[in-house]
Amino acid sequence: MSRADEYRYQIQRQRKQELDRQRVRETTRPFLERYRSVLNDVASQGLGDVIPAEFRELSSDLQRMEALLESDPFAARDMSRSLGGRFHGLPRFAREQRRSRQEAELAAAEAFRNAQQAEVERQLQVKAELEAAWREGLSGWSTPVALNAAFAELQKLRERLLGNAANNMTSAQISAALREVRQRYEVDAERQLQEMKNRVQREAVTDVLTLQREQLEQEANKDGGERAAKLREALAHAIGLAPAEQAEALNQLVQEQDEAAVDESQRREVVRAVYQSLQQAGFVVDGPEHLVSEGEDQVLIRARRPAGAQADFRVNLSGHLSYKFHQYKGKTCEKDVAPVMATLQDAYGISLSDKRVIWVNPDDQDQDARPYPDAIQERSK
Repeated sequence: MSRADEYRYQIQRQRKQELDRQRVRETTRPFLERYRSVLNDVASQGLGDVIPAEFRELSSDLQRMEALLESDPFAARDMSRSLGGRFHGLPRFAREQRRSRQEAELAAAEAFRNAQQAEVERQLQVKAELEAAWREGLSGWSTPVALNAAFAELQKLRERLLGNAANNMTSAQISAALREVRQRYEVDAERQLQEMKNRVQREAVTDVLTLQREQLEQEANKDGGERAAKLREALAHAIGLAPAEQAEALNQLVQEQDEAAVDESQRREVVRAVYQSLQQAGFVVDGPEHLVSEGEDQVLIRARRPAGAQADFRVNLSGHLSYKFHQYKGKTCEKDVAPVMATLQDAYGISLSDKRVIWVNPDDQDQDARPYPDAIQERSK
């Protein structure tokens, strides 16, 4: 009897355990199904890739609980209780992770854009500084000739130095490179300028010498006589000289010709004044006669009275005036000398000084004797 009771008790106990297992299985299965649904929702929303490690671990735990649900529902229930919070919090955790990742990506993208913008601005600033250094370097050139000559080299230099603003080029390097080019071309430009000046000066000297020679040749050909011959001889000698010596010789000749021209002009005025003074005094005046002999260059003005008295005036280039009144009776020549000399000084402004009486014969009473000379005087005008 006792054995039967014990057997019946064991059956009841097994039955009770099976019922407990069934009840735990039935109460746990909805949780596992809920967990599966959560995982599926997370996967469908692409959140599994956001938290791959967490998603894989919970998926593995769910598979284990599903397997234990048949063999050991109590273990499955215990796992469900310990992991339930993680399953239920998985969507929120995934969304927060995705938001954090998106925010991080946005922040990284913003930081990248800011870095790019900063780099662009830095490069623009560097380029602006290099451009400013380039312009400043070009503004210091002393002559456009050197700048134009260096144009091709400067273009290549600009392409090399400013073609890439990120090549660690500095303003100091730009300035140094331009300074080196400028110094070379300015030295060459200065040399060319000096050569041009020398050439122009040589050409100018040649032109001046040619003009002076032509003028002097015209002077020599215009007049005859000893002075013209000497001028032609001096010109022939000057042509064979070096430019500097030739210029000095021609300048001396020009000065001499100018002085001679001035002297000749003054002499013409004196000759005209003497001529007109004699006419006004009642003399019959011959035309002026130019006399050149033995180094003497004189103009003779000869006048006579109807009664036979004569007056000779000689004017040379040195400002020397001499006159001779002759064939007069006694001191009657003084009556003609005084008005002629007064007219010269008062009417024509001829200033006479340094009077010197060479010879006078106050005792000639015989008009027919015609002593020679009767009265000779010299004056410097």
